[in-house]
Amino acid sequence: MMLKKTNLQFILYFALLSMLAMSPTLAYADDDDAEDIIENLGWVAVGAGVAANVPFIAMNKIRRYAIKTGSSTIQVAKQIRTIYKPILNFHIMLNSIGYFAGMTHGLMLSRHLDSVSLSLAIVMSMMMVSGLLLKYTSSRNSKIFGKLLHGQFGLVILLTALVVLHIVVGDD
Repeated sequence: MMLKKTNLQFILYFALLSMLAMSPTLAYADDDDAEDIIENLGWVAVGAGVAANVPFIAMNKIRRYAIKTGSSTIQVAKQIRTIYKPILNFHIMLNSIGYFAGMTHGLMLSRHLDSVSLSLAIVMSMMMVSGLLLKYTSSRNSKIFGKLLHGQFGLVILLTALVVLHIVVGDD
């Protein structure tokens, strides 16, 4: 797996920027008035995840159906292909916002860590890393691995179930 120098610089810059942004929030997390902000970060993560994934998955399903049925629906698939890149960028942007909002939410509540929250953080990180592999690697094997991991229906169901469990357990 060979990363280009510019991609590696981007990932390093992104990681440093996110750590820099999280430092003040972690210091603020000890304040009792911060509970609403922490909870809102969790809801931002959930909302961004839903808004990023539902349209993207629907578009891909419609495109695949149009290609499979053929003839007159091929035109629909061609039209979808023209908007694929902006929708993909929207998907990446909103998922990144949701990921960092969710991780900041988790770090601020790390003193209340439970197995559901830890599992959620691991699955979210795995999905994010596999998405980064898809976007920023050029190796054929890395692309195949990223696509297999990122597109697993079971992982999507697991992520959804963990989010629901986290919300239910977090309200206690």
